[in-house]
Amino acid sequence: MPKKILAVDDDIAIVRMIEFKLKAAGLEVVCAFNGQDALSKILEDKPDLIITDINMPIMTGIELIRQLKGLSGYKDIPTIILTARGEDEQKEEAKQIGADVFVNKPFAPSRLLEIVQQMAGE
Repeated sequence: MPKKILAVDDDIAIVRMIEFKLKAAGLEVVCAFNGQDALSKILEDKPDLIITDINMPIMTGIELIRQLKGLSGYKDIPTIILTARGEDEQKEEAKQIGADVFVNKPFAPSRLLEIVQQMAGE
């Protein structure tokens, strides 16, 4: 059974690129475009790994991770944070709440796939 990955970013082009690359590698991908939508999808059907942007409307990636870390059964879901340059303060906050890996934007889709496969045990 393929691993389920949740890709969250308010930039639709980035989400679609991640979705295309991961699906081509045989992974199941669920997409969300803000943190609130992502949280609903996580609670509905728990993913094996989450890729999330930091800055998004409605709920940021940091707020999303903070909520997950407070929920039994969800706090151990590995997370990859997509960060733009200059978000060092937010990156530090994300580390403190338990984010696992950081990938700077812009990023190579092939590099993101390698990280996902390592973290998902593919």
